[in-house]
Amino acid sequence: MLLSDDMHQQLYHTPIPFGTVTAVEWKPEETTSFFPGIPSQPLPEHIRIAVTCRPEPRSNIKIEVWLPTETWNGDLLGVGNGGSAGMIVPILMTGPLRMGFAVANTDMGTSAGPDSGVGNPAVWEDFGHRATHLMTLAAKTLIQVFYGKPQNHAYFTGNSTGGQQALMEAQRYPEDYDGILALAPAFDRTNLHIAFLRDWLALGGQAAEGLFTKEDEARMVAAILENCGEIGGRRPGDDFLYHPAAITLTRDVLEKAGITERQIQARLKIQEGTTDPANGKRIYEPTLMPGSEAEDLSLVSRCQRDFAHGYLYILRWALGADFDLTAFDFHCDVQKVRETLDGALNATSPDLAPFRDRGGKLLLVHGTADPIIPYTSSIRYYRSVQDRMGDTQDFFRLFLVPGMAHGSGGPGLQDAASIYPASPRDSRHSALFALKEWVETGKAPDALWPVAFQKGNPLSPFLEGSVAYERQILPYRRQGGR
Repeated sequence: MLLSDDMHQQLYHTPIPFGTVTAVEWKPEETTSFFPGIPSQPLPEHIRIAVTCRPEPRSNIKIEVWLPTETWNGDLLGVGNGGSAGMIVPILMTGPLRMGFAVANTDMGTSAGPDSGVGNPAVWEDFGHRATHLMTLAAKTLIQVFYGKPQNHAYFTGNSTGGQQALMEAQRYPEDYDGILALAPAFDRTNLHIAFLRDWLALGGQAAEGLFTKEDEARMVAAILENCGEIGGRRPGDDFLYHPAAITLTRDVLEKAGITERQIQARLKIQEGTTDPANGKRIYEPTLMPGSEAEDLSLVSRCQRDFAHGYLYILRWALGADFDLTAFDFHCDVQKVRETLDGALNATSPDLAPFRDRGGKLLLVHGTADPIIPYTSSIRYYRSVQDRMGDTQDFFRLFLVPGMAHGSGGPGLQDAASIYPASPRDSRHSALFALKEWVETGKAPDALWPVAFQKGNPLSPFLEGSVAYERQILPYRRQGGR
């Protein structure tokens, strides 16, 4: 269908909370690829709508909503961003559009760059939670105008920063979504970035560039699997661990990896985690799981020159663009960062009663080979909700995916949420579709079967028939059955 002039005008002049529609575009069915080398995929005909929201004078939130014209499944799917955001991410919207969802994404208000938040409380609120909520309101409004009726159900999925968005929605805006999927959430935002700083300094700061190579990382993983595999839950034939947090990494194991003394000391310092030197209290658990050293975002990434710019930006928000991060005080400056940013950025509230009481369902999924946001942090959050609310199985479940890296990929299972085109799209294999079934039929996911792809071909996740194996995983249960 072509977009009629009347509907174009209706959409263009739709009143949006704190915002305006800036573009309405009919997009014909086409075959497209957003990354070189990745096979093209057919994209159904849809209407692309751009929105700008400014809830405060120093806000500048960009939003896109894609509305399928002929293939709508009746639902809305909000998709999260990643890192410091700063742009609409079409590649994250194409998959949901092909599945039939009306789909929405936001740049979270940081399109001027990560340092747009320096001394700018409006950006803190937008990035922390407000942009996602306004995206949701805009999408629901535009769905009503275009289709003449509301969505049947509203869902949200996001990884990393998108996982923070997911938990913020459940905690702050329980009416926005019926089902929420949080993958590897950066929910304890301020403390996570303080831990990133601790890692960077442990590696040598700017002098860390080139400290580790991919070959060094691979040797460490091999030594850990060989010498600590039984403790970490390695199964016969696997090159990954089910329970890497059970491993206490030692100098002896790292020496067997054949790395240098400087490298050994740096890796052991990272393994210590982050503590307050004034009182010994833990600030954040170790970020890098043993056995995940060879994954993207691991040691080689932490040793790159732009690591401080790409990972420590929220510390500059609180302390100023010119603050010398090598002089960071892990007692006094930690308190300043927390006092300044915790309220806007941290999705740590264990009170999910409003979300539960209105019938919402929440799935939290985290890979045990995540090299940058440890799966133990998701266990920590899940337990905090249980401590406050008791048994959560009727509305909130946690799944830990053995060998999955940061939301997907990794040395073991590689997709638990229909992220890749080759992944099955059903409630057995996909947390997204299990969530949808839970919301719409009341059938809770008692197990998931994430998949791994054929090794040796980097395009395997994008090619039909490339699933190599699947494994059953059960919902996490803490000792005592809670």
